Amino acid sequence: MNTYGKRLQQERMRLGLTQQQLAQAGGVGRHAQSLYERDITLPRANYLAAITLVGIDVLFVLTGRHTPHPPHPHTETPGNGQLSER
Repeated sequence: MNTYGKRLQQERMRLGLTQQQLAQAGGVGRHAQSLYERDITLPRANYLAAITLVGIDVLFVLTGRHTPHPPHPHTETPGNGQLSER
């Protein structure tokens, strides 16, 4: 079964982070991080917001679906992103 805890662990490992490092980034202790990854405790919103700053895909952690990557800045709009006058 693919749970939020397993997905959180998968994201942490993808980034090469230890539980301690991710816990610190999220503003919690290593024990809390372990509880999240074992599906014992649900992480709070402020933790989830903080771990996005180190590259965790929180949408994937919560839903199992990866966040779509935004288009490359040079292909975002015609004219290299410049606004056209009307």
